Amino acid sequence: MRVLHVVHGSPHLDPQAGGTERYAAAVAQAQGAAVLARDPGHDDGKLRQGPAPGLWGLGMAAPQDFRGTWSSPLADAAVEHLVAQLTPQVAHVHHLAHLGMGIVHALQAAGVPVVLTLHDYHLACARGQLVDRDLRPCPGPEPERCGRCVAEHLRARPTLLSLGRLAGRLGVRGQARAALGQLPLGAAERRRIAARLAAGRAVLETVDRVLSPSRYLGERLQDLGLLRPGGWHVQDLPLVAPLRPSPPPDAGPVRFLFVGHLIPTKGVAELVQAWAQVATGELVLRGPMVAFDGQAPWADRIRASIAETPRVHWHGPFDDDARQEVYDSADVLVVPSTWEENSPLVVREALAAGLRVVGSAVGGMAELDPQARMVPPGDVGALAAALRTEAALGRRRRVVRRFPMEPHLDALARHYDAARRVARSPS
Repeated sequence: MRVLHVVHGSPHLDPQAGGTERYAAAVAQAQGAAVLARDPGHDDGKLRQGPAPGLWGLGMAAPQDFRGTWSSPLADAAVEHLVAQLTPQVAHVHHLAHLGMGIVHALQAAGVPVVLTLHDYHLACARGQLVDRDLRPCPGPEPERCGRCVAEHLRARPTLLSLGRLAGRLGVRGQARAALGQLPLGAAERRRIAARLAAGRAVLETVDRVLSPSRYLGERLQDLGLLRPGGWHVQDLPLVAPLRPSPPPDAGPVRFLFVGHLIPTKGVAELVQAWAQVATGELVLRGPMVAFDGQAPWADRIRASIAETPRVHWHGPFDDDARQEVYDSADVLVVPSTWEENSPLVVREALAAGLRVVGSAVGGMAELDPQARMVPPGDVGALAAALRTEAALGRRRRVVRRFPMEPHLDALARHYDAARRVARSPS
C-alpha cells in the first residue's frame, strides 16, 4: 500500500526532533513509505527531497501570527503536489504544527483517506500541551483563556514584533507578554480563536480513522467535546530503534537518567530541586536545551541550578548510535513531566532496556508502565522521596518488555484498510 506520512519534523532534518518525529520516521522507513515534514533548515517555501529515502522536506519558517498556528496555504499546496506525484492510497497524519490543519482537507479533496495519530493536544491548544503561560495545567480551550496565552500572536503586527524584539534584548519580554495578555479581547481576536478551535474540531470530525497511543489522551479530548465516544481507537506504539536488555549493573550508587527536551513542562526544574534532597547516586540529564514559548529566562536558571546541585550532570542530546550506551549506564529513568503526557517513547526505551521508572501520575504514563513509581506532578517532596526509595533499592534491573515493530505495522495496515472503507462508504 502506498502511504504518505505527514509530520511537523524529522530526525533526518532536525537533530533536536522528538519522539513523534522519530516514530513517524521509523514507521515510514519500515513501510517503505513517503514522508512530508517541515524542514527548519530552510524558509524558502520550496519542497525538496530529504536525506532519507522517501523524505520530502518543506522549507518554511515558524508562524509569526496566530493564523499560522493552524493554517498554511504553502503546506496545503505542497500536499497537493505530492499527492499528484506519489498517488498515495492512504495518508497517515501525525502532527500538524507549523504545517496547518488545511492539509487534512487537501488530502481528502484529492480523494486520499486519512488516518490521524494523536500525540498531544495541538488540535485543541496552540501551545500543544494544555499548559498556560504560567505553566499551570489548562482545563481546556476557551476564548478568554486562550487569549491570555496567545495574546502576542493574536495581535501580531510589524510594530509589535519590533517591540517584542526590543523587550527581549532588555530582558523584559515575559513581563511584556503578561501585560499584553491582560488586555481585553476584541471581536476580531475572538473570531480568530474560534476559527482555530473550529479547524481542530473539523480535523477530528472528518478524518477517516483516529488513533490514540494512550486511552488517557483519547478520553481527555472526548471530555473536551472534540472526539465522540467510539470515534477513536487506542493503538500502542512500538520501539522505534532497537535496544537490547542492559547488562547486569556493577556495584555502586544508583544511576538516575532523564531523557528529553529540557523545557519547563518536562519537570526538569522540579527534578533538580528534588535531587538536592537525595544523599547518594548520580543523576544524568540527556537532551537539548531548547527555547520554550513564554519562558525565556528559564534555560539560564536551570543551567545555574544544575551547576549548583551535587552529582547532577547535563550531557546534552545524543544520537541513535549512543542510545544503547545511554540506557546501559543507568538504573532508573525519571519522567517528572508536569504536563499531561500521552505515552512517552522514552518509557518504552527504558522498559526495553530493563530500567525501573519513576514518573508523574499524569497523562498516559501509568497505562504504559503500571509498575512505575508514580508521584503527583510538580510535587518536589514526593519526587525526592521516590528517588530516595529507588536509591535504597540499589543497582538492579527489572524484567524487560518488548515493543516490536512488526505487530504494530500489521495493526496500522488494518487501520489503513478501515480508513479506506470509511472513505469509500456513502456519507
